[in-house]
Amino acid sequence: MLTVNDAFYKFRSRLQTTSTEDKSASARQRRIREILDGELDIKEDFLTGAYRRHTKTKPLRDVDIMIVLTDTTYLDRHPHDVLELVRDALAPHYGEDRVCCDRRAVRVDFGVNIVDDVSDEVVSFDVVPAFTHGDHYLIPDDVQGEWIHTNPKIHAEQATTANQNFSDQWKPLVKMIKKWNDVQGHQVEPSFLIEVMALKLITGPWSGDHRRELRQFFASAADRIAEGWPDPAHVGPDISDVLDGDPAKMAAAQAALRAAEAACTAAINLERSGRTGDALAAWRNIFGPLFPLS
Repeated sequence: MLTVNDAFYKFRSRLQTTSTEDKSASARQRRIREILDGELDIKEDFLTGAYRRHTKTKPLRDVDIMIVLTDTTYLDRHPHDVLELVRDALAPHYGEDRVCCDRRAVRVDFGVNIVDDVSDEVVSFDVVPAFTHGDHYLIPDDVQGEWIHTNPKIHAEQATTANQNFSDQWKPLVKMIKKWNDVQGHQVEPSFLIEVMALKLITGPWSGDHRRELRQFFASAADRIAEGWPDPAHVGPDISDVLDGDPAKMAAAQAALRAAEAACTAAINLERSGRTGDALAAWRNIFGPLFPLS
């Protein structure tokens, strides 16, 4: 029978993007750029967010592509205007029902079929219009009605450093926690908040045990999520602003994290009592169908 330790390493492997998925992301990016080039004056574009930081969960949904525009007159208008501009350019090519404006991006759904969390294609893209601002960028926030600062380069550097300092286990653990959040209906919102908390909560020497590291994260995160979590690049709004502004969502996130800690403890105890099969099933209940049973 598969041991629980081996199951976690197999789970880690399943969370890694494949060459097929990477090729799909690259092709989708090029196509979006080609379409927008015909409508907008673009300075540069690049894949960013969790995909660029190698902390994206599978299947690949909402892969971020930043489109840096040159017409800075849009900065004098409501952010929704530039989101609509991008949406109007993409909708004729992908379909009106598959392109929509989100808070800070335009989402393009490619209509990919997903079975048991598995797909070789990118499911959707989040197209983020941006403008350069010194050494970082301004992006729209349709909810706040303002332009916000962000520095994805610093975010990527911090993730790389955290991973190196944790024996290259930090990013795999973050992916596992994000997969839990996905299975639980995204109780921790946005998912980037998990990474931001992990920068502080997953530190020190790697213990060699995924189970205990995960349980410890869930316990610490439940205790500290309400503390407020600023942008680690120190240029944008608090990453925890979604939960900070909604007590009900914050309470739900804390409850989900507490439940995850308890579920980890139960799975560990099953393994200790020799019930390996039940322990594997318990971990799958936490992380979903990508967690192996055999």
